Amino acid sequence: MTSISSKKPTLNWLATKWLGIFSLFLASCDTPKEIGADLFSVEVGLNFTDTLQVESSTVLLDSIQTGGSNSFLIGSYQHPDLGTFQSSFFAQISNADTLTSKITSIMDSVRMSLVYTSFQGDTLQPQTISIYKLKDSLSLSTSYFTNSNVAYDANPVAIHTFKPRVVKARSFNGDSLKLDTLTFRMSAAYGNELIKNYTDKSLSGGGKSFRASFPGLYIKSSSSAKAALLGFSPAYSKMTLFWHNPGDTTKYYLNYYFSLSTAISDEVQARFNKFQITNSGSLAALVKPGDVLSSKRTNNTTFVQSGSGIVTRIKLPTLLNLLGKNNVAVNKAELVLTGLDALDLNNTLGQLTLLHVDGSNKPLRNSSGLGYVVSEGGGGIQTANYNAAFNSYTFNITTELQSVLAGRKSNLGYLVTPTLATSSNGMTKLVSESARFVPLNALKAKVRLYYSYIAK
Repeated sequence: MTSISSKKPTLNWLATKWLGIFSLFLASCDTPKEIGADLFSVEVGLNFTDTLQVESSTVLLDSIQTGGSNSFLIGSYQHPDLGTFQSSFFAQISNADTLTSKITSIMDSVRMSLVYTSFQGDTLQPQTISIYKLKDSLSLSTSYFTNSNVAYDANPVAIHTFKPRVVKARSFNGDSLKLDTLTFRMSAAYGNELIKNYTDKSLSGGGKSFRASFPGLYIKSSSSAKAALLGFSPAYSKMTLFWHNPGDTTKYYLNYYFSLSTAISDEVQARFNKFQITNSGSLAALVKPGDVLSSKRTNNTTFVQSGSGIVTRIKLPTLLNLLGKNNVAVNKAELVLTGLDALDLNNTLGQLTLLHVDGSNKPLRNSSGLGYVVSEGGGGIQTANYNAAFNSYTFNITTELQSVLAGRKSNLGYLVTPTLATSSNGMTKLVSESARFVPLNALKAKVRLYYSYIAK
């Protein structure tokens, strides 16, 4: 689509024209003497265009970080265009209270309680999950990615088949959160191994020594790809050891947490999701990081998906044509991206982010991690929320385009991605809490641009 710029007079033409002159006066780097008498002898104008050409494509990023996530993802999600998204997770677990069992104590059971927070896909399909003990400890200082792996014992300590329960309620009541919970038993051997820890005070009290002895758990699903992708909360999920003592009617228990805070210290256990992505259809051409697929090959549609590395690249090939023989000052610029009609809001990303991109279709990086576009008028991350009324996302890129037109930045375009977060080591990373996605209509991508110009 060819770029078209059109002058549109307004009702207050004279006032607008003087506004353009004033803004140029403020933005100019010339000395007052150079601005003076010659200013009124050149052409000054205010232009508006909504047809600045936007080229869209779908790009595959390299493996993204999933450590310290706020959701355990397990199961799979299948989509006719995006393919199959499968997830399992690795997590540490530890107790905050001290284990008080005795040599005569009898272990009753160990129950795992995983609290639902989300789901995608067919919850009528049965799921079978298996739990394994890790051989190596996880670390908060390690950056875990979607394809990271940790060695685990081949023999599971639990196998459970179930049908997912749809999340029915999310209501706060004081400090409690009402959510559905998946509860099942671990093996008796695993429980007996835990209850013997009373003999070693460094283990019975939990903490680093316990996690070194019991490095953590690996939980995966062996269900059909048509089954649902389930999200569980590390903050509310837990494992509980139950026991009793002979001649004592009291029933004892001890909780082991995936994420815990104590009165002494705030602590978050190490954890990460592992994804296995199988792209299908035209997106199967995206094999290695940096691979790009023009929207012309995907029915004028591009995609952004959390966790899979699938993002949209935006180019503005005719932006520099605005210069011509003029000096240009951008008054306001908005990048508007529109979703396909009839989006499934249960699976749609609620917020998108813009990253700077290099010539190899990969995000630029700096000392703080990913090089994101800074929000207008501040130092935060540039984001756009989904507007259901207009089925669109709108980014304010005024300063960005002014920097390109002034020659301070290259006109390489941007990557449209899921939102960012800060990892445990202070680096920005992509958020990968689900398989949510949005298909974008490439034909409706546009830049709304208001600018002033002055002939050179």
